[in-house]
Amino acid sequence: MNFDYFILAMIWIVSIITLLIVIPKSRVREFMAVFFFFQSLTWIFGIVLTAFGALSTEVRLFEKATKISFTSEFIFFPTVAVVFHRWFPDQGGKLKVVLHYVVFTGVIILYMYLLATFTRIMRVDAQQLIRFFFNFVFEFWVCRRYVLWLMGTTKLQAYHGVGGSEEWK
Repeated sequence: MNFDYFILAMIWIVSIITLLIVIPKSRVREFMAVFFFFQSLTWIFGIVLTAFGALSTEVRLFEKATKISFTSEFIFFPTVAVVFHRWFPDQGGKLKVVLHYVVFTGVIILYMYLLATFTRIMRVDAQQLIRFFFNFVFEFWVCRRYVLWLMGTTKLQAYHGVGGSEEWK
């Protein structure tokens, strides 16, 4: 097996194990919303960035289907978003929140840098990584706002009995 495909397989295994460990059973719906929403954001941005040549991948799982990195866009980035959301410092000050964004965006940038440096899975340069940093900060922020809105709305409806119990089935 090629080293690059071994790395892709390891990313899948580590991501799935991380999701199984991190997500509490009582909050599965919330983290499914985080995972799928972030997945859709990275998919859209991935297609746009690939189309404009800002991101290229030589080694892909589905070479004929898409030019984006399926593993990164569909499992790794959303897994990082789930962990980001799981330990978001709700009770912390602004400094903790900013550091939270910087650390988790830094994890993604480090991942991209390591893949670009040691494998053929992804090709990016330093200037692009700076742009990706701000892109992922924006994606984390949008995802956080969406999930807070979604979970706040459903909690209020369930708590206040809006729509009756028949609508929830």
